[in-house]
Amino acid sequence: MNPKSFCFNKSRIKAFVLGADPTNFSKDNKRVELTYAFGIGQNPNYFRVILDNISLLGIHLEDVYIQNLVPEYQEQETGKNKLFIEKAKKSAKLIAGEFSKVDSTRKIPVFLTAEDIYKAVITNKENIFSAESIYNLNVNIPIKASLNLLGRPLIPLFRHEKYGLSNWPDYVNRIEKIF
Repeated sequence: MNPKSFCFNKSRIKAFVLGADPTNFSKDNKRVELTYAFGIGQNPNYFRVILDNISLLGIHLEDVYIQNLVPEYQEQETGKNKLFIEKAKKSAKLIAGEFSKVDSTRKIPVFLTAEDIYKAVITNKENIFSAESIYNLNVNIPIKASLNLLGRPLIPLFRHEKYGLSNWPDYVNRIEKIF
């Protein structure tokens, strides 16, 4: 069974948090089974950097709706999966619909937790920039809904430790202005 989305209370959502897919393997190469996206309630390591980042923004676990762009387990982890972008583009419409059931106004932004997600949902390759450019304030955020497959404002909030918001105070200031 694929992991479910995670949400404490749909009426208080401030942001959506979008992961890539649930695929993770243990040291003995067995697929890790998750109940919820990012293993919420099972393995705090999967969500630790993201939780640290949103906490710096004054957003708590109770304030977010968490889902994966590709909600199904894959044969390979995202970084090794050559088909991820293609599968993600196909899943984007489904996820956009799921998010619209929670927020029909389409104004609640989506935190993108990985560059692969960002590359998959941006509609025009000319509008894809490196993580460094985004975090160094060279790209306008939020990314307009009209420029992506989810039809919502997007905010890159990559989970790689290099992009922990404690290292990027100017980027934090830009995000805080959105909220």
